[in-house]
Formats: sequence, C-alpha cells, structure tokens
Amino acid sequence: MKNTFVILLFLGIVGGALGFSKKSDAEVLTRVGTKSVQKVVDAMPPANQLAGPLAATKTGALLPIEDRVRLRFQTDKALEGTTITVIAEGNEVRLRGEVGNVLIRARAVELAQTTSGVEKVTNELVEPLK
Repeated sequence: MKNTFVILLFLGIVGGALGFSKKSDAEVLTRVGTKSVQKVVDAMPPANQLAGPLAATKTGALLPIEDRVRLRFQTDKALEGTTITVIAEGNEVRLRGEVGNVLIRARAVELAQTTSGVEKVTNELVEPLK
C-alpha cells in the first residue's frame, strides 16, 4: 500500500512538473528527481526501527541472543508498551512478564522463536486477570 502511494505520488509529481513547466527538460527532471528522493526518504521509517530487526535476524550476529530478542521486541508495534524480561541460557530463551492478551503473547513467542540463534523458547508470559 505504501509502495503504491509512493509510486502514484512520483507519477503525479513527474506529470505535473512536465505538464506545467516551461523550463528545459534537464531542469525539470532535476527538480522532479530531487523532490522524489525527498518524498521516499520522508516515507521511510527511522533508521533505528529498520536496523533493529535486521541486526536481530542477521545470521552470525555479534549480539548476545537476549539482546537480539529484545531488539525485535522493541521494534515491533504489537509489543509497544509491554515489558517482557528475556533470559537466555545458551540457545534457550525464557520470556517472563505480563502482556495484554493472547495475541500479544503469541507475537512475542513468534518473534523469539524466529530470532537467529534461538533454538527453544520457554513461554512464562501471563495475561492480566479480568
């Protein structure tokens, strides 16, 4: 969806610039290219949100396993506002804490299981009593 928006925005800028401009082609294309690059840069997530998941899933990452899992938790929108303790013992990870509901709990376990270097996840996450 976001990619479609960026493409349509780019085409709109190009069409508008070429249709209403009396400048040379080089000037128009330079201006359009500059605006397009700025729009794409503005649409991208902050570098720390992009780097966290990539560093956590990269094979042979230098980070300890618990830091890789924590990075993935910190950059996942579904886990915003949750406090999950990550304890690593070798390639096994234990998750402790209170989460809002079963979907958030499942997302945390999924992220931990798919983190590079994790072989087993012990789920000790609980949901609040209602």
